[in-house]
Amino acid sequence: MRSQFVVVAVCQLLSISNTAAAQKDSISHPAREQIPARAWIIPVGIAASAAFDPEIREWAIAGHTRSLDRFAKAVNPLGTAQRLVPAMAVTYIGALLAHRESLASGTLNTAAGYIASDLVESALKPIVGRERPHATGNSHRFHPFTSNGDWHSFPSAHVAHIASIAEAISEQTHSTPISALCGGLVALVAWDRVYEDQHWTSDVTATIALSSLVSGATIRWLESHWASR
Repeated sequence: MRSQFVVVAVCQLLSISNTAAAQKDSISHPAREQIPARAWIIPVGIAASAAFDPEIREWAIAGHTRSLDRFAKAVNPLGTAQRLVPAMAVTYIGALLAHRESLASGTLNTAAGYIASDLVESALKPIVGRERPHATGNSHRFHPFTSNGDWHSFPSAHVAHIASIAEAISEQTHSTPISALCGGLVALVAWDRVYEDQHWTSDVTATIALSSLVSGATIRWLESHWASR
């Protein structure tokens, strides 16, 4: 069970640090005090997870149970386009029908953040070419510029999808409880990918940071763009 706790804790910490900067209206600390903390939490978290990639994988494999297998199966869809894209579409249509213009606009912004993150993730997978853990169990094997899915460990598409949406929601709601809930969902999906031996822990932690950065930047650009019109 140690691996389950470690992965979720690290991913939750990275999610919170990534979304904290989007909550300027809900906390009392100046923005300049948030930047140094975020600047060291993210690289330290990624470096720590990379250092213990093999050990965490061994713990995850050893910790498999039927109950966790069923739980992982339930968590997995939270990071898939088949579930997330229709959810955004339904939310947008529902907002239009209910005349909730702010929700409709926010959903479009969220979709833009999702698309931007997905494009970056899709481009990096074959370029980086990191081998998935289930292939040989070696976290240091890379084969750049390959279309073979066994070498597409980084970034994680599941984590990129949910992290981009979580960041977009946090960026627009400025709500600490909502951001914490979003961070929890991101951590669960990240745990699932490690538990199912599809990604290394450093893959999911780095993906959280990367997708949050891309999605957040997209949302801020859109908001400034619409505000200037």
